[in-house]
Amino acid sequence: MMKIIRHQLWNQRRQNGWIFVELVVVSFFLWTVIDPIYVLTSNLAIAPGYDEERAYALYMDYYDEQHGNYDKSQDSTAIKQENLYRITRLVKNCPEVESFALVTNASFPNCNSWNGGEYFNDTIKVHSQYYQFIQTEGGDVFRTFGMKDAKSGEIMSLPEDCAAREGVFVSERMANDLFGTTDAVGKKVRYYDSTYHEVMGVLQDYKHRINEQPGNLLIEVDSKIPGYKWIQRMYMVTFRLKPNVDVAAFEKRFKAEVVPQLNVGNFYFTKLGRFTDIRRKYENESGVTNTLRLQYSLAGFALLCVFLGMVGTFWIRCNARRQDIGLMRSMGATQKGICNQFLMEAWLLVTIAFIVSLPLTIHRVYMSGFANPTENGNPDYWQNQPYTHFSIVSILTYVILLVIALLGTYAPVTRAAKILPAEACLLYTSPSPRDMRRSR
Repeated sequence: MMKIIRHQLWNQRRQNGWIFVELVVVSFFLWTVIDPIYVLTSNLAIAPGYDEERAYALYMDYYDEQHGNYDKSQDSTAIKQENLYRITRLVKNCPEVESFALVTNASFPNCNSWNGGEYFNDTIKVHSQYYQFIQTEGGDVFRTFGMKDAKSGEIMSLPEDCAAREGVFVSERMANDLFGTTDAVGKKVRYYDSTYHEVMGVLQDYKHRINEQPGNLLIEVDSKIPGYKWIQRMYMVTFRLKPNVDVAAFEKRFKAEVVPQLNVGNFYFTKLGRFTDIRRKYENESGVTNTLRLQYSLAGFALLCVFLGMVGTFWIRCNARRQDIGLMRSMGATQKGICNQFLMEAWLLVTIAFIVSLPLTIHRVYMSGFANPTENGNPDYWQNQPYTHFSIVSILTYVILLVIALLGTYAPVTRAAKILPAEACLLYTSPSPRDMRRSR
């Protein structure tokens, strides 16, 4: 059958030419559309290293000197510290709150800020995201964020004396980059020319941005708020609710009963943000959501073109080959056999077109630097392995293209193959329009 199909495709090469060119162009275009979908989806599928369910961030603002409610007597560093602790206690004392953490405004996932620096052991330097946590009055950043120990898989425990010992916690990725192992507890790390800090725990890999891959993370634990001038701009309270708490009822009660008490000194409440909503807002503002929508739309348009092209081509082909189909039916060919032959023709056409498009695709991805490992690329992920990445996207492109092409072929072929054997005999013995014209 394959030999017959090859001859058939060659004999009808003029009719197949346009759809073949379309398939080559669409194969190249579809690959470039599916590639960012694959990368973004793969990154989103990586475990974030935290648990956003039932987790909140409390947003506060601060009256400045130009505001009518500004109180100069509440603007000293010591009073601002105490007012911030008072706000923290108000959150802590809510019966629905399981845990809380006083952190800097760049120290929770998908926030608007980012803070980092260069960290060293004796010989190696790495760049890392930096989180700062104030261990005050029972606060626990690990329980609040749902961060887990890399070794045990349980929520990371927070030693009571870690702040006094100037302890830090690092992610698996950072431990491997600095020390070549995740067994880094007790090792030393320093920031520029500062004193060395002891590593007191290694966390599972963590993503600061949901669409990114896990990167280096260092969490510094302090026993009190440093005496910075801009305390009111730097720190905020995060917390997690207990299991089985009615979230809607809590938020209603919190806004009615707790929010009025949060106006302390020059601090005032602005909003209560769920971690899930913060993540969705980041996805929208950073273009993650729009990028996926655009790529899906482009892929859908390309596949629609292929589908309509295959339907039109095989509809015309089936009408032109009705006598051939009639002869096959009169000789005992089944509908299924005829459909399979035409579907094999479509498969061969798509396969050849896709193979022809591959050199163009390879040239494109090579010129874009695709084959070069990224600076922060973790080779453990398939999307960071050039050959594996290219193979996966190519297979996805080919399979999707083939399925759409076969669907576009199936409808006209099924219709044409339904001709009855008796009708097929009459069709085959009757003169064709071309023969009738010649006889005239």
